Amino acid sequence: MGLESRWVDVAALTTLLVVLTVVFDRFERHKPAWRRLAKIAVLVAVVLVLIESLGRAWGYGILALMLAAGTSLHFTVLSRLGINGWTGEPREKFEALLREIEVRGEASTLLRIALGLRRAH
Repeated sequence: MGLESRWVDVAALTTLLVVLTVVFDRFERHKPAWRRLAKIAVLVAVVLVLIESLGRAWGYGILALMLAAGTSLHFTVLSRLGINGWTGEPREKFEALLREIEVRGEASTLLRIALGLRRAH
């Protein structure tokens, strides 16, 4: 079992995703644990399928693009709302965002804010 083993990829991916989960945990606490764990499992599975079908470089390249897009969206949305992207403060503004997400849905709320669209009342 060398570096070409898929278990090396599984270990690398899960380690990366667990570290990211710990770093950005404050932004995910409102979500159920099963959903956070499922996200890790799905990402690992998707990247492993990409590695098997397109090769390791493409698999990790697409993962990097997904992480960059998610990070950009995260910081864009939070900065437009006056929320620190590292700390989630001021907490009141972050909690207001969570309430809006609960009412309107995560995808539509985040895309609306990222695109700079006004609130529909």
